[in-house]
Amino acid sequence: MDKKTLLISLTNKTEDELIRLLSEPANIIRENGTVVFPTETVYGLGANALDDFAVSQIYEAKGRPSDNPLIVHIANITMLDSLVLEVKPYVEKLMDAFWPGPITFVFKKRPEISNKVSGGLATIAIRMPKHKIALKLIEMSGKPIAAPSANLSGKPSPTSSRFVVEDMNGRVDCIIDGGDSEVGLESTVLDVTGDIPVILRPGKVTCDQIIDLVGACEIDPAIQGHRIDTSGVAKSPGMKYRHYAPEAEVHVYIGASTDIVKYFYEQAMNKIERENKCVGIMTFEEDEAVLSRLFTPEIMNSGKVQILTVGSFKDWSTYGQKLFENLRQFDVLGCDMIFVRGVEEVGLGDAIMNRLKKASDGKVTRI
Repeated sequence: MDKKTLLISLTNKTEDELIRLLSEPANIIRENGTVVFPTETVYGLGANALDDFAVSQIYEAKGRPSDNPLIVHIANITMLDSLVLEVKPYVEKLMDAFWPGPITFVFKKRPEISNKVSGGLATIAIRMPKHKIALKLIEMSGKPIAAPSANLSGKPSPTSSRFVVEDMNGRVDCIIDGGDSEVGLESTVLDVTGDIPVILRPGKVTCDQIIDLVGACEIDPAIQGHRIDTSGVAKSPGMKYRHYAPEAEVHVYIGASTDIVKYFYEQAMNKIERENKCVGIMTFEEDEAVLSRLFTPEIMNSGKVQILTVGSFKDWSTYGQKLFENLRQFDVLGCDMIFVRGVEEVGLGDAIMNRLKKASDGKVTRI
């Protein structure tokens, strides 16, 4: 592809400036072009969800399999009513609590809605983002916007405009720079077509939060294992294909801090000294403080070991914000392999480990 991509910066703009500068991207959406825009989760690659040609351009720009459904972004409930057949009473409670925000609901779609946007399914995934630029773009275009993450298919999702430009410049009509993403992980995806909500993709909104609100929630068995199920139909974005993977090989380890630090140091030194590899380590700040003392200054200065942190073990929200950025940065640093400290699958840990399992193709070890 070789498009002329319009680059627009909307960081630190007034409301009037936003409206003026968004007029052209909104027109591009109306004319069935493609626009990359920021959301609170990750950057999205958007097009008019109601036009088959527009939707096909998303798949082409990403190199995305056409049986991988897209999420449709809306700005108000009127848009929702035009897309879905039914909203169950418990879903209204969830929407009141979490919309706008990082949760996507999978509804039964109206028959007139194209199968292109739903990956051939009779359902449609819909989200109302909590980001003023995203909401204003949808509102000004007057169209629901289909938008997966704005990365080449399989690569880590972009949480800043520099990664978007790296992947999408020349492949889309417009890229909007709106600063760094607040959440950093894609939205929770919740199937609400039945009497009990079912998580198809974990995210910031957790199973426990949903249970507290509506009394029940299940997790789809397809996302609970360490391996990717490539058989059958993907009911949600991110369920079927390998995602979030940097060029370097990723290995994930779960365990106590002392065991993790010892293992990372020994394995990194083995790879550096015996195989002349460049090793990336992604772990908590507390671990990095110990590791940086174990490695000699010569090793640290050689560039053969690169340590990137994900905040404190006491607060996993930073892990979510930094995960994709760090995976991409290891490629920039030229790492051959990446050792990652995983977390227990509780709360936000469900979403973190879901992404790490896919990035590592299931290479998760408890030590």
